[in-house]
Amino acid sequence: MINRRTNTTIEEVNFSIQELLPQWNVSKKDNDVIFDKIVGLQIRKIRLMRNKSQVRLSNAVGVTFQQIQKYEKGLNACSHKNLKKISEYLDIDIDYFTKPLDDLNLTLLKRRDNNVYPFKTEPYLAR
Repeated sequence: MINRRTNTTIEEVNFSIQELLPQWNVSKKDNDVIFDKIVGLQIRKIRLMRNKSQVRLSNAVGVTFQQIQKYEKGLNACSHKNLKKISEYLDIDIDYFTKPLDDLNLTLLKRRDNNVYPFKTEPYLAR
């Protein structure tokens, strides 16, 4: 029998996050999925730490508890506005939700080589 994590404890949530991080930069689409999952797991973790239910959190944010479930599972991306509401309700800095990515300096955008513009520029004279 396979031991499946249900992410009902802080330890399980932390383990799930640690499993996702090495998958970063496989593709842009994968990064988007991983980002949403990590943010969702961080929401779940802090909610569990604060001993709040999904219903209480959903009432504070103004969404359904099903939407909170989708955020926590990474099925739906959480808007910045709702993330701000969640951080205020749970009394946490908004940076907390991306901390696992920030700690490893993982970025969504690749940096341009030597700050070269991707298009040819022509010198223009002001007239």
